[in-house]
Amino acid sequence: MGRSQWNGYLDAIDAALDQGMAAKEVVCSITTGFRLIPSLRNAPGLNPYHATVADIGYGFDAVRGTIERVRKGEMISLVKEMLVFDLDTLRISEIQMGPNFELVAKEATPDTYYLIEQSRLLNKQIAQKINEANQFGKALLGTEWNVILKRVQNVQAIPRL
Repeated sequence: MGRSQWNGYLDAIDAALDQGMAAKEVVCSITTGFRLIPSLRNAPGLNPYHATVADIGYGFDAVRGTIERVRKGEMISLVKEMLVFDLDTLRISEIQMGPNFELVAKEATPDTYYLIEQSRLLNKQIAQKINEANQFGKALLGTEWNVILKRVQNVQAIPRL
């Protein structure tokens, strides 16, 4: 694959994550606001939901940082592994977001339904953009994606400190 085509896929990944990041920023603000609402303040799942949204933000930053380093011409020996690791970790974080959010949503009262619905819509948008970015990554790497994924999954399993 030529440099131009490689950059085209990186641009597509970056654009998807840029849109997802905008939705994530709003969701993060809403989850912070949930702490001020008495019915949601102690809702089961609020802390894990907020933490998952933050993880997604860090994941967006990680992928976009790798893309930026590549664009600047930095030669990274494991750039494909970094890209697969970060994109797939984002996918995992997105999967964790839903159940935690639904625990919070169970505690919603009529005065908070609007925020819950907005969060639900934004969560879906985040998920779509993460899935879109992953699809571009898979298209970029083709059959190499699964080979690399098998290698990096052991690293993904290491718990964060």
